[in-house]
Amino acid sequence: MRVIVTGSSGGIGKRVCEYLKSKSIELIELNSSKVNFSNDFELQYDDISGLVHCAGINKINSYKNTSDEDLIDVFNINTMSFIRLCKKINFNPNSKIIAIGSLYASETKNGRLAYTISKHALYGAVKNLAIEMSINKCTVNMVSPGFVDTELTRKNNSSERIDELERNIPLGLTDADQIAKICSYLLLENTAITGQNIIVDGGYSLIGI
Repeated sequence: MRVIVTGSSGGIGKRVCEYLKSKSIELIELNSSKVNFSNDFELQYDDISGLVHCAGINKINSYKNTSDEDLIDVFNINTMSFIRLCKKINFNPNSKIIAIGSLYASETKNGRLAYTISKHALYGAVKNLAIEMSINKCTVNMVSPGFVDTELTRKNNSSERIDELERNIPLGLTDADQIAKICSYLLLENTAITGQNIIVDGGYSLIGI
């Protein structure tokens, strides 16, 4: 099985790649050093049976200070690149396609206008493609993490905030392995789940910290 993974150098993408390799899945790893996801791009890969789209950016700003350029940049990388990949890749029948989403595909908070719009739209794309690609028995799903214990999470949050999250999220910060294992299931075993947003947040969305 040959699977393309984007954003393979990020905290979640890197762990997804490590875990999938342990399952003897052949990976094609694409990150920003190989593909400019903010613009159109060309791909030349055949015999592809899976895609895990982890590439994404987040520009935090109030709606009044969010420029059109920032909206377009975030939307291009988080949403349009997924659609472009699905259009350009000649998937095998029964392929498995996964978009890494976010809690912001259904929720939001201050300063997350561009990111929220992009992830809401990404889920819309997942649902539509799940219908259109079912003709070839392909599944298309979103996996939406909450707070995942990665270097970036710890960099972007104070130690006090990390402690608060660990105390108050019902199951604490999510280990990146959990995201990787769900992706592995969807790639290797799933034949009935499609068009779904699978939230993996340790219960964060239940209480809204």
